[in-house]
Amino acid sequence: MAGFRDRPSMRDAALSGLEIWLAGTPTELDAATRALTAAGRLAWQGPRRPMTGTDAGRARLYLRLTVTPARRGVRPASPVSDGGGTVLPFPDRLSGGMA
Repeated sequence: MAGFRDRPSMRDAALSGLEIWLAGTPTELDAATRALTAAGRLAWQGPRRPMTGTDAGRARLYLRLTVTPARRGVRPASPVSDGGGTVLPFPDRLSGGMA
């Protein structure tokens, strides 16, 4: 249809979730899809679109996932802590030997 342009409609369902475009070999796309769906629920998977030119043998793939953020527990503080850094003993600093 000439002049047709896709525009948002009030009747369209609202998009939600994590949207990802992947590019890689078929094996890489399979592995990435498995890893990503382990983190959430696959809401939509588009068709693989072969790439051309120097990217021949690779494809693009669009995924939409519903991911529920996991809450991480609070890590207990270590007995000797300096904001996560390691404090090294410098005898000269304690005695003021390096002036």
